[in-house]
Amino acid sequence: MGIGYQRGHVLVLGPPVCVLGVRGQNTARSSPLVLVVLVQVPCSLEYWDELQQAFVPYREFSLSESSACELQLPSVSLTNEQKDLVASDLWRIVLNHSGTDAGDEQSSDSESGSQLPCDQLVSPTALAACTRVDSCFAPWFVPSLGVSLQLAQMELHLCHHLEQLGTVPPRRLRPFLPDRKLPQDQEYLVLRAREPRAFLRQWSGGARRCQELSFSTELDCRLLEYRNLTLLPLLRPVLLQGQAAATRLPDPHGGPADTLLDGNVFVDPVSVNISQYSIHTLDTALQSWEQNQAPGAEELVYSHYVICNDTHETLRFGQVDTDESVLLASLHSHQYSWRSHKSPQLLHICMEGWGNWRWSEPFSVDNAGTLLRTIHYKGRTASLIIKVLQLSGVLKQIIICGRQVMCSYLSQDMELRVVQHYVGADGQTVVREHQACLQGGAKLPSYVLEDAEMTELCVRARGDEDWSQDVRLERKERGGASAVVQVPCSSGSLLYVWCTLITVERDTHMQQRLVVFSPLFIMRSHLPDPVILHVEKRSLGLSDTQVIEGRGHEEPLLNTEADLTHHLTFQAREEEDASHCAVPISTSLIRQMVNKAGEEEPSEDLLADFYGLKTQQQAPWPYVSKDTDRSGAGEAVAQWDSPMQVKLSAWRRGLNTLLVELLPWALLANHSLWDLWLFEGETIILQIPAGRVIVPPNFKEAFQIGIYWAQTNTVHKSTALKLVHDLTSPRWKEGPTLEVLPLDEEGYVDADVPLGGAAGGQKVCQFCVSSVVRHGVQILQIEDRTVLVNNTPYAVHYRPLLSHSPVGGDDQACDLPETEVFTLAPGEKGARPSPCSVPCWDLLRPSHQGELDSPLPLRHILFSCVPKDEPGAWSLPAPIRADFPRQSVPVPEDACASAGLATRALVLTHQEHQGVTYLTLSEDPCPRMIIHNTCPIPLLLKESLREPPRTELFCRALPAGCSVHHELYQPAACFPDCRVREALPPLLLRTTTQAHTDWTDPLDINSPGTQVVFLSGFGCLYIHVVQQSGTTILTLAPEGSVDSVISQHNRTSNQKLALRVLLSEASVALNDDITSPQGSVELLRLTLSRLLVNVAPAQSELDPTGLGLGGCGGAAEACQVEVYCASLQVDNQLYNRASFHFPVLLCQEERAQPVAWSSEANPTVSTAALEEYVSSCFLTLGLTLGPDGRTLDQVTFQLQPARVYLEDTFVYYIKTLFHTYIPNSALAAAPPPPPASPGTPVLPEPVLHGLQALLWPLRLQRLAIQPVSLLVSIHASLKLYIASDHTPLAFSLFERSSLCTTPRQLVHALAMHYAAGALFRAGWVVGSLEILGSPASLVRSIGNGVADFFRLPYEGLTRGPGAFVTGVSRGTTSFVKHISKGTLTSITNLATSLARNMDRLSLDEEHYTRQEEWRRQLPESLGDGLRQGLSRLGISLLGAIAGIVDQPMQNFQRTWEAPNSAGSTARGVISGVGKGIVGVFTKPIGGAAELVSQTGYGILHGAGLWQLPKQLYLPVEGKSALAPNSHVKYVWKMLQSLGRPEVHMALEVVIVSGSGQEHAGCLLLTGEVLFVVSLSEDTQQQAFPVTEVACRQEPQSPGGHEPCSPGGQLIVTLQQARITSDAEGDGGRERLSELQYRRLVDYVSRASQFLSPSSASLHAQPPVTMAEPPPTVSKSYRYLVEPAATTVFVSKFTMVKNKALRVGFH
Repeated sequence: MGIGYQRGHVLVLGPPVCVLGVRGQNTARSSPLVLVVLVQVPCSLEYWDELQQAFVPYREFSLSESSACELQLPSVSLTNEQKDLVASDLWRIVLNHSGTDAGDEQSSDSESGSQLPCDQLVSPTALAACTRVDSCFAPWFVPSLGVSLQLAQMELHLCHHLEQLGTVPPRRLRPFLPDRKLPQDQEYLVLRAREPRAFLRQWSGGARRCQELSFSTELDCRLLEYRNLTLLPLLRPVLLQGQAAATRLPDPHGGPADTLLDGNVFVDPVSVNISQYSIHTLDTALQSWEQNQAPGAEELVYSHYVICNDTHETLRFGQVDTDESVLLASLHSHQYSWRSHKSPQLLHICMEGWGNWRWSEPFSVDNAGTLLRTIHYKGRTASLIIKVLQLSGVLKQIIICGRQVMCSYLSQDMELRVVQHYVGADGQTVVREHQACLQGGAKLPSYVLEDAEMTELCVRARGDEDWSQDVRLERKERGGASAVVQVPCSSGSLLYVWCTLITVERDTHMQQRLVVFSPLFIMRSHLPDPVILHVEKRSLGLSDTQVIEGRGHEEPLLNTEADLTHHLTFQAREEEDASHCAVPISTSLIRQMVNKAGEEEPSEDLLADFYGLKTQQQAPWPYVSKDTDRSGAGEAVAQWDSPMQVKLSAWRRGLNTLLVELLPWALLANHSLWDLWLFEGETIILQIPAGRVIVPPNFKEAFQIGIYWAQTNTVHKSTALKLVHDLTSPRWKEGPTLEVLPLDEEGYVDADVPLGGAAGGQKVCQFCVSSVVRHGVQILQIEDRTVLVNNTPYAVHYRPLLSHSPVGGDDQACDLPETEVFTLAPGEKGARPSPCSVPCWDLLRPSHQGELDSPLPLRHILFSCVPKDEPGAWSLPAPIRADFPRQSVPVPEDACASAGLATRALVLTHQEHQGVTYLTLSEDPCPRMIIHNTCPIPLLLKESLREPPRTELFCRALPAGCSVHHELYQPAACFPDCRVREALPPLLLRTTTQAHTDWTDPLDINSPGTQVVFLSGFGCLYIHVVQQSGTTILTLAPEGSVDSVISQHNRTSNQKLALRVLLSEASVALNDDITSPQGSVELLRLTLSRLLVNVAPAQSELDPTGLGLGGCGGAAEACQVEVYCASLQVDNQLYNRASFHFPVLLCQEERAQPVAWSSEANPTVSTAALEEYVSSCFLTLGLTLGPDGRTLDQVTFQLQPARVYLEDTFVYYIKTLFHTYIPNSALAAAPPPPPASPGTPVLPEPVLHGLQALLWPLRLQRLAIQPVSLLVSIHASLKLYIASDHTPLAFSLFERSSLCTTPRQLVHALAMHYAAGALFRAGWVVGSLEILGSPASLVRSIGNGVADFFRLPYEGLTRGPGAFVTGVSRGTTSFVKHISKGTLTSITNLATSLARNMDRLSLDEEHYTRQEEWRRQLPESLGDGLRQGLSRLGISLLGAIAGIVDQPMQNFQRTWEAPNSAGSTARGVISGVGKGIVGVFTKPIGGAAELVSQTGYGILHGAGLWQLPKQLYLPVEGKSALAPNSHVKYVWKMLQSLGRPEVHMALEVVIVSGSGQEHAGCLLLTGEVLFVVSLSEDTQQQAFPVTEVACRQEPQSPGGHEPCSPGGQLIVTLQQARITSDAEGDGGRERLSELQYRRLVDYVSRASQFLSPSSASLHAQPPVTMAEPPPTVSKSYRYLVEPAATTVFVSKFTMVKNKALRVGFH
């Protein structure tokens, strides 16, 4: 039905629209009863939109035959919701509306020609006759502005530009250098919007203005995967529709105008795929963005394969069955991606230097391991060993190397000469020499030589002429061959080095020979200073001197010889004598050590030193790191009673190099700011400057730490410390009154040194003395006990204080004496924090002076940001305690320096690590309290606590007319506990003008509002309390100014936001791309149905639902985000591929039939539908954001009863794949921090990590998790089958208010809460075990049946006799149903558990696997159950009898095929006999139990009493061969012969052959050539020069192609010139083309105007005639393309062709 008015009028439908119902009757002739059929006719009210040029659905309703329909429409009065009023000159009602656009094709004015069923019931004419329409007209109904934007397609392409990124070779690919053959521009993400449409309308009426934006499109996102260079569907096509409106309303009181923002977005459906390949691409994209414009960064690895050439030859490789050929130089790496994903993904390789490309056999690089490929050519044989290493879950490194590997541990560079002998093709012996320079500590690229071909090897020093003798290359039967090689040097001396031959993977095809050069002896000194080493050759009467650097450095001993005993003596300094005891060393010692140890060759450990990152096994000297755990060392002190020790050991496993270590008994490091003295009794034994490490003498008695204090000219000492060793240590001489602190080998103690000051006071230095054992050396460290870190951009002054008693008065402001002031430099933004030690503490002793007897527990620090010392310039003393890990410290600053605040809120964090206290100062992002004192007099604030505090409380001074921060005691003392918080204590106020005034009545700061108290000496004081994002704001105002203060705080925001996002369905699929190279496999799928995300102002009285339907008005500034989900399900997508028990992991207990949503029909249309939807939602999440929109104030979570299904085999399978999803950036080693200067404390990594949690705690005003009820089913079947089905677990409410804690503490509190709830239900868990017959489930079923037996009749009795009879029937039915179900389920579960365990105990893996596969085929009825049970019983009986013979035969066959001894074969046969005997008993029992189980399942399934939830979607297997190609593949792989040309456009088409056949293809438009690529073959099919072809678009003729074909044709015409005769073609004069001729004529015509020819020349000039164009041959090619893409391609082709022809400006 259409209702039309003249164009000058506008129709607005107002309430009510009444439609008369229609009734249909159907009379049955065979029965006297009349059946009344209620018919619902769906209808849709639509209006004509001029911008869209289409009818737009407005409301949907249904006509009923029994009642009238009243359609509620918006009021026509002037309202804020202008967008809800629709003005149109044409309206219509579509009958039998099905939600599609079919209604547009039918005429609403016609009564004939329609075959819809509703036409039999109601006609449009009758409907129009009984429809009442109220209409009106107003000018402001009509939009003053309308804008329409419609596009065919819009794409967003994201690219990498490698020239802007890092160029440093990756450290983990050392020593290979990248060849940089990747395309410099890589397109890695394509976001496409199909048919985007946007419509903008604006209404204007005076100061009132309203804009509305409507948009719709179809989005999809594809991601590049670097394995095949194809596109992955990250986001599958999704329909996006939305509407946004902005309304500007003037303030009636003359204030600023209010802006109301309202939006609705509908998405249908959302499907996101997550896999290893997509994570890798996104991770590399994020890293690329981070290192943009940073050429000093490491080069990123984009591809999944890195092929490294570790040979001395240049290699060429490529994918088999393709035209790919990649050249790779020696010691270079190449980031490789497959050329084609449609061909076998195998590589073949050849030697470039051999001249003929003799390819090797293909090999796969998808599995880690070692491969061998041999190439034969002209009698030569090249063996290439291919090692595939797994660097990460996606990244693999393929190292291609030869059989001969040379590496050096020497510090000198050497030259090697390798002689090769081989027999050529003509049968003659060919000799070749290879020379290379082997640098110290490096390796050469391996030689592709067989062991028999490499006949000679000699070395010489770099730059010398004389070669050494040939190295013996014969290998022994066992172990490696070692020999000493004499290398001539330029000085005339000989250098003796070890040459060790090690065979890698001996007696296999992948055998390699590793030649290692190493020094004879290596010296390592652990002393802090260099030592002078004297090497005596007593048999020759020679002696050499060498300086050995200390601090753990390794240096080879020079001028040493083999088979000669050297005696080593050590000298600390030149003025001192050398050691008396000489240490003899020789090469024979290492042979004895190696033969005694009897260790195998660790070849892999040796090779690992030359590949990848150079990992440091231990911390740098002195081997102590704050980041390592002290308890992990487990070493003992080598000696504590001798000052020095020399240790001889093997330097590397498998090498003969002897390591000589010089070990002190201990090292003493002074990391404090003081120069220290060490005392034994009254004797000074040494002095340690700050930042130095020394070797202390052996302590014979307890020692003390002393500090020289210039003011007293005295050395003050600490408490005595005693080193405690094992039981063999001697007894210490202890004095009768001396207090001694024991210090273990692995531990720490605190030591305080009191400094006696002048008459004013005393100072104390606090130290932490720690001890660890590394390399058998006891390392003692003396550190300052307290370290301060300033993370603020301000210079902070501080005063550390120590005291025996409280330092302030209870009712007075804190007044402390003047003490020493220290300054913390400001921290640099983005830089690593710079710690600073606290030098000393001022001791406050108000009563008496004296020596310090014990450590002082009371420590406080005062802070200030004011540069000059003024009254009130210091903060209150902050307690330094471990139970106060985080406290906010209001630090005074200059007045009006920061938003009128007289203080700056800083966070002081307290962390203890290995005995040292780390205090960090940072800016407080959310202070707890701000107090505005608007009174003209200063005030004093005090907290009133119920319980005595753990630390001293101070009164806060409130200056007149200032604003200050304040830290409450209770939140700071309870942090980070997650217990239920009590109410904040009240506050007390009083004035400071009079000496003794009373405190005011207690002020309650827990409830916002205004309070009035009487202040002595001042009068009435108004206190206004506001809670804002976790901060309590207190405003103190006198009586006269209270109104302005309250109005200021009640001021609301001028902008309100309401947004609703509806998703009909959202699914996230977790795919596995690695397990199967042929395609992607789904693992998990999370499906959310009918999801609603609502963003609106916080709940107010005008909108009790909180969903923004009552308008956006209100005074609330907070924003509320609510997420509703109708159903949620997690599916196990491997259920159909593997033997898993459960197809679903998580689902709701009662799943209702889903109702499809659309943009016109959804719950947000009406309030009633929305309330019904919210009440039935499975999951509800509510978030309340603060006024700033960033802080989170409240979190509520509610979950309806759900079912959880878990099995251990699936969890373990997912666990094995978990590491493959971790991105490379998370696995990459972090760069080491810069070394700190000596004496500067280092901030440990655990402190840095814990600091972030303390600085940014989790602040919530309310956290509520509603009670949760779960039915949990768990199957454990790895060792023994144990199952618990449908165990009921109920967890109580978890609620916390005013929460301020760390995420770790919150997780711990949640874990303890739900663990306690599970423990309380432990009885139900045990009772639900299948092995016991699930008695808990039986009891629960019987209880439900008995409850229904009494409940249903009682409910029916309250409604009448008929309902009572129905209730009795239903109750009895439920009673029998539940009892039957419980009994059958209990018997079936018991039988299933018994059968599974018997199958496991049979020890027959084949029988167990077969039975598990059969159990997945659940019977549908009793007959099926009996049939399957009897058949499996028969199979079990047959298997029990046959197993006696089959099991011994199988074991005999396995042992026969494997190279085992006769004893192993006999044991295998005996084991098989035992398995067969066991199977005789277990298999029949299992078969009988399976018969009972299958019968029970058949009865339950047939009666509909038991059924597992099903998967919502079957798994989709993505075939990699069907993936579309990416832009990078075309540029990199297909057009590499053109030198990486610029691809202007890649257009996917359907190629139409001459015979009419169609197949997929792609047109690649470059600057010179137009390529045609066949996608089915993934190869280039044709190539046309752009100057010789023409492109034009031919529109599709009506009825020409099928609807599935693209809508347009692209015609490519090839024009080639035909040569008419051979003589003309071979002539010297070249004919001009038509275009060249026209350009020549144009040039001559333009240039002739500048000449003045004579009249004679004009008469003599012959007439110019245009040459006939040469005959051409044209051939056309047809392609089917989308019309929009065709237009763009033709435009780009024209531009490229004109540029190639140099037409126009380019």
